[in-house]
Amino acid sequence: MSPSDVPTGPAPVNPVLEVIRRRRSIRAYLDRQVPEEALEAVLEAARWAPSAVNSQPWQFVVVTDPDRRRLLGEIARFYFLRYRHVGSAPAIIAVLGRPTANRWYQIDCALAAANIMLAAESLGLGTCYVGGFSVPAARRILGVPPALDVVGLITLGYPAERPEPPPRLGLDEFVHREVYNPRRAPTLSRRLGRSGLFSLRKRLRAWLSPRRRS
Repeated sequence: MSPSDVPTGPAPVNPVLEVIRRRRSIRAYLDRQVPEEALEAVLEAARWAPSAVNSQPWQFVVVTDPDRRRLLGEIARFYFLRYRHVGSAPAIIAVLGRPTANRWYQIDCALAAANIMLAAESLGLGTCYVGGFSVPAARRILGVPPALDVVGLITLGYPAERPEPPPRLGLDEFVHREVYNPRRAPTLSRRLGRSGLFSLRKRLRAWLSPRRRS
């Protein structure tokens, strides 16, 4: 390669990295059905997720029936905070895992779920991963046998919102070279300031605002 062949100027945009940076947790959806080809595309992305010894311990239940979505919405909550977007999403993908496949089956299922969410973002769809719900109730609603675990729920649909980027820690606060350096770790106040409390504050304000107007 001659010097004239060496690329100069800014690096080209990497579409995969752009999708990763653009993805948000979406909790408001348009009243618009998700096409079957889009559902198949995101599930195809899940199929190519890595898993321990390629055990592929996952199963997926796609829920579009309004009554079943409503039932799932009723059992999705974290203490007093109910996840109302679960029942209103046009589609829900339940992520199931087989515990006997390998001891890391939940991690494998989470990797497959990440593939689903990134593929959805690339197709103009929004998602939100939900881990707060009653597993026994979800098992009954979805007809899941005892041999499988309900690992999580993914809401899916066309976004009716575009949230601002949440705060993130800087690379220099969690990346260590060769050995762990405690001086690089963020303080407790820094972790709290950049944690889920940020989005929780926004959600609580949104939840309380209709009551204030009434």
